[in-house]
Amino acid sequence: MEHNFYLDKLFGLKENFSVKIISGLRGVGKTTLLKNFAASLQAEGEKVIFIDCEENPTLKTFQQLYEFVDTKTAELDKFYLLIDEIDRVDEWEKAINALFVGAPAEIYVTGTSQKLAEKISELLPENCDVLKMSPLSFADYEKISLAKNELENYLHFGAMPAVLDADKNFAPKILRGLAYEIIFDLVEKNSVSDAGLFRMLIKFLARNVGYSVSVNEFFKSLDEYTFYKTKNFISVVLDSGLFIKVPRFDIKANNHLVGGEKFYCADNGILSGLAKVDEKFFIENAVCNELLRRGFEVSTGRFGTMHINFMATKGDKKIFVQVFLPNGLISARRITRPLRALPDDCEKILISMERIKNPGGVQCMTLKEFLAKG
Repeated sequence: MEHNFYLDKLFGLKENFSVKIISGLRGVGKTTLLKNFAASLQAEGEKVIFIDCEENPTLKTFQQLYEFVDTKTAELDKFYLLIDEIDRVDEWEKAINALFVGAPAEIYVTGTSQKLAEKISELLPENCDVLKMSPLSFADYEKISLAKNELENYLHFGAMPAVLDADKNFAPKILRGLAYEIIFDLVEKNSVSDAGLFRMLIKFLARNVGYSVSVNEFFKSLDEYTFYKTKNFISVVLDSGLFIKVPRFDIKANNHLVGGEKFYCADNGILSGLAKVDEKFFIENAVCNELLRRGFEVSTGRFGTMHINFMATKGDKKIFVQVFLPNGLISARRITRPLRALPDDCEKILISMERIKNPGGVQCMTLKEFLAKG
C-alpha cells in the first residue's frame, strides 16, 4: 500500500525539469520502490537505465559513474536514469549535475543521507524534487496488518517492511539484525573512524530516548584525540534520519533553549532492536514520529518549572501534548497540570493507552485514536 502511494508520487514527478531524490533510512523500501518504478516505465515502453551502486564495486567516483552512464546511453535519444544508493559514490553530485545538464535523461536517485537534496540544490537551484520515505503510519499499518493486537505490534515492532509479515516470535531477531545493518551501512558510507565507539553512541541514544541528554557527556571521558576524531558522529546519525533531535522550547519566553535536547528514533521497531526501553518511551517515540509525519515542527516544552512532552507547530497551528502511562504514582490530573496552566485557546491533548476520565480543559485521546487519525 505504502509503495503504491510512493509510486504514484514518482509518476506525478515525471516530466518535471528536475532531479528526483528519494531519501530514507536503510530498509525502508527505497530500492523496492525504484525497481517497481523501473518495471512500470519499461511496461510503458520507456528506455530505463538502472544502476545499483551498492552492487557495482567499479562505481566509486563521480568520474566512473559519469563514464559508465555515458557509455551505456550514447546512442539514446531519451532515457530514464535510475540510480540506487548513490551516496556510495564519492562526489556523486558532480556526475548528476553533468548528466542533468548534458544528457536527455529523467534522473531519479536514492540514498540514506538527508543532505542529498541540499547537495543537488547547490548545483541545480530549483531543479530538484524530494520524496522522503518513512516507515508506515499506524493508519496505513492498520489497514494491512493481520495481527490481532495491531497497536501492540506497531508499538514494539514498528513498521519497517522487513517485519510487516513476520511472526512476532521472530520479529525481535529481525529487528536486531536490521539495526546492526543500518549501523554497518552508516559506518561504511561515512568512513567512520571508530566503528565500536560509533555503535556505542547509537546505543546510548537508544537507551536514553525521551530523556534530556547531553551528547558531550557521552564523549567527556574520551581523550582529546579521540574526541576530535569522533565529534562528527552525531551529525552522521542525524543526517541518516535514524534519530531525530528534538529541541527544548521555553513557552513563556517564546524562544528555544540551548542544551538538554531529547532524541527519538525513526521507528519503534529499530529502537527495540537497539535497546530495552520503558513502555512510556515507546509511546512517546510513536507520538513524536506521528507529529513529524503530519508535518509539524516538534519541540519539548517548558512552562515555568513544568514540562510538556511535545509542542508541535505547523504555520499558525500549535498543539501541546502530554503522554500518560498510569503507574499508581501519578494521576492524570497531575500530569496535565502543565497543559491546564496554558491559555484556554491552546489545543491541549493528553494521550494514554486506555481511556481515562477527562481532568478538565484537556482533550483526552487513546494512543490508538491519536495514531489512527493519520
